[in-house]
Formats: sequence, C-alpha cells, structure tokens
Amino acid sequence: MLIRQVRPFDAATGEAPDAPVDLRIHDGVITEIAPDLSPVPGEEALDGEGALAIPGLWDRHVHTGQLAQAHARLDTGGAGSVGVILELVRAELAARREAGMRDQALVGFGHRLVDFAVQPTVPALDEATGSVPTVLIGGDAHHAWLNSAALHRLALPPRDGIVAEEEWFSVVPLLPVLPGVADAVATGAAMMQRQALQRGVVGLVDMEWGRPWETWPLRAPRMRIRTSVYPEELAAAPGPTGTVLDARGLVTMGPLKVIVDGALGSHSAYTRDAYTDGHGYAGRGVLSVGPQALRDALAQAKAQGLDAAVHAIGDAAAQVALEAIRAVGITASIEHAQMLTEDDIDAMAALGVTASVQPAHLLDDRDATESLWPGHGTQAFRLRDLLRAGVPLALGSDAPVAPLDPWLAMAAAVHRSADERSGWHPEQQLQPREALAASTDGVTSLQVGGVGDVVLLEEDPFADVPLGADGLMDDSAARETAERLRETWVLATVVAGRLEARL
Repeated sequence: MLIRQVRPFDAATGEAPDAPVDLRIHDGVITEIAPDLSPVPGEEALDGEGALAIPGLWDRHVHTGQLAQAHARLDTGGAGSVGVILELVRAELAARREAGMRDQALVGFGHRLVDFAVQPTVPALDEATGSVPTVLIGGDAHHAWLNSAALHRLALPPRDGIVAEEEWFSVVPLLPVLPGVADAVATGAAMMQRQALQRGVVGLVDMEWGRPWETWPLRAPRMRIRTSVYPEELAAAPGPTGTVLDARGLVTMGPLKVIVDGALGSHSAYTRDAYTDGHGYAGRGVLSVGPQALRDALAQAKAQGLDAAVHAIGDAAAQVALEAIRAVGITASIEHAQMLTEDDIDAMAALGVTASVQPAHLLDDRDATESLWPGHGTQAFRLRDLLRAGVPLALGSDAPVAPLDPWLAMAAAVHRSADERSGWHPEQQLQPREALAASTDGVTSLQVGGVGDVVLLEEDPFADVPLGADGLMDDSAARETAERLRETWVLATVVAGRLEARL
C-alpha cells in the first residue's frame, strides 16, 4: 500500500512536518517514507490529502466476549437503587414479550453496588423475571445479580445474594449456554471490530476469560488481537507470549492474567488502610490470590515463556503483586494500577513493570474514591508520577466497563473531570502527546522498518496545554483540549498495510 500526502506525527517530540510525505507499506512493514514516491504496479494507493498520520492506537485491556454482548444487553448504568433496576427489568421483559422474544435470556450491565443503600437479592429478581434466565452484571464486571433460573442453567448453587469475584469469573465463559447469548456474541464481535477500527484502534489485548486464542482465529479478525490466559487454563496456552495464532499474523498469544483483588464498586479492592462506604461497611477489600499462589502462577507462566498481567486496584494488592513479580523475575504489567504509594511506583520503575491504566475509570471513581478512602485521593490514577518515575505507561478501557474509545481515555488523562468541576488532582494530568504515546503499544512515531499500522486524522489535537504559574495545566485550556480529543475525527485506519476503515 502507498499512503500519499500525509504528515507523520511524532508523539515523543510533538512535531509533524509542514510538507506532506508518502508512506509505502509492504508485507505489513513500512519500507519507505519520502516525498512523491512513485506507485508500483498493483499497489493500492490511499490519498491522505495532507492529513495527520499517527501510529495505530491500541487498547491494552478489553474483555471482548462481554463487550460483544453489549449491543444486546439491558443498560443498568446509572440506576441508583435495586428498585429502579427491577423496574427496568420489568419494562424490558414486557417489550420482549410484545416482540416475540420470550425465550431469550436477559443480560444486563452497568449498575454499581457502591450506589445502593439496599443490596440486591435473588428472590427480588425472581419476582420480576419469573422463569426467564436473567444475569445483571455489575459495571465493574466483578459481580453479577442472577435469578434462580440463571443460577440453575449455569449450574450454580442457590443463594440469596450476588455472585462475585472468583466464582463469577468462572461463570463468565459459560454465559453463551443461555438462550440467545451465543448469537449475540457472534454479531457483536463483528460490530466491535468495525467500531474500534473507525476510532483508529488497530489492536487490543483481550483479557476475556475462557480460551480466546481458540475463538479469535475463527472470527475473521481485521485488527491485531493479543489473547490472555488465566491460571486455570495456563497449561492449555498454545505457546509463549508473541506466538502467532492465525494465518494473517494478527492474533498472537499475550500474557497470563491474574486477578489479585476486586474493584472499588464491589467494595473489594484490597487496600493498606480500611475504607468505608457510608452505609456501615468498613474493611480492606478482598485478596483473591494469596502471595504464594501468585508466585506459583507467575513462575509457571515464566517457564512457559509468557509475560504476566496482574490485576491490582488497591495499593495493598499492588504491593503483593510487585513482591511476586520481583521474586519470579517475570516481564509484567500491573493492570489498573489505580491506587499506588510512592514505594509502589519506585518498585515498578526498578522492575520495569508497565502500568496498564484505564483513565476513563477516574471519571466514575472520583467521588467514590474520596468517599471510600478519605484522604487517599492523591494515590489515585497517578499518571504524571508514573511517567516522571520512568514507569512504562499503557492506556486502555477495560471495556465494557468503559467504552472502547482511546480518545475518551486520552481526554480523561488530559483533563480529569466528567462535569463542570476542575480536573481532579490536576498534578497528575498528561499532555495530549504523552497520552497518545501511552496509547500506541510503544510505537511513538512512524518509521521505516516499523509496523504498517497507520491512522489518518482530519486535525491535530495534540498541541501542548499551557501551564500556569503553579506549574499545572491551565484548567480551561485542558478542558478544551480534552473536548477536542473526544471529538477527534478518524479519516482512515490501516492495519498491516490493509485499509480497514475509511470515512
């Protein structure tokens, strides 16, 4: 492919040439960058018309199976009580009966336990749903509220409350056995790829449970997919990290994923200090995998040639994870890295551990963090401190917890606010080009010999935000820049030298 008349942007310097150049991609690799390249016979040509060219964007943390179901799910996000959710469920089931969809399972997503004064119960959901298998997944993906019909279909024992953490994670791969879910996943996977490519996403790390390395080669992938494996499936992993799994070379083996603690919205992030939710709960969260079990899993992964991705939201979980990574000596990332102390950041820098962070989460967790962990907000989403310490930073979404949208993630990193308030702890904000550099899988510029993944933009949204006398970004300018990032228009997305999306 020959991409003509583009201005390659360098995220490391923030510069792009004034005069457009051409890029040639052969066998998935950039082979030439120069003005006025002559086309060769049979070569596909794409006219950039002076567009800004950036490296392809990546989302380093996605649950594709759950995201693929999103188009067919009941949205429970924003529902502040059990009663509101039950009304949504009743209305959805009534609409389905009118549409002749009585036999399909009802799957919902989005609610947060932290918002509830009264906790959900199985009998309450049974009363609203009857025999229709119903699974209402929490917005943090760490728990679900099931009715008795769904519990029975999924071979779970009866109970009164929710299914959470390890028990829930073991159930997630089984959801396609529920009526209608498998068809929803197949349709949603194609939709997900198309929508991601339209946003300039050329690759993602799939953190889905089960065996995603078996399903992705069958889905006609159009983008790069790096599949993970969980400890219970570790022996079945098809090869070391980087092993190619499909004919085009787009699907590769990724890391071992281990979930050490829970999440803020489920009161299960594992913290050094106790926290409270204002409704009588006080605790330090849940340590899902103990230190020795974690070291054993990481050691087995290293022996198989796998990298590791260790989920740690609370600062105590980060400490456990880093001690295990140090003991085993494995290449690793901390997934979420949401609450960190100075010692944690120093350890990550010393060990070369990547911070895989989802900035859009801070938009939802801002108030909850200040409420649950009073006085600890300075520990949350420490993007600037991580960069300053030399910790590799990789942004993502944790979709469907947040949208698979790198522009939203970059905007949240630049201006840490979702409303009229100023940025939350603005000392941690990133400049736009720094956020971009953390969104391209380590590729900061388009160079000869580099991978042939290119995204063309209508405008340049990466100009530095001016600083005030206090050394912090001007809040008004940061807000405007974040708005521009969210509204960025992608003209074309090229993956391995193939045009996969175009305006």
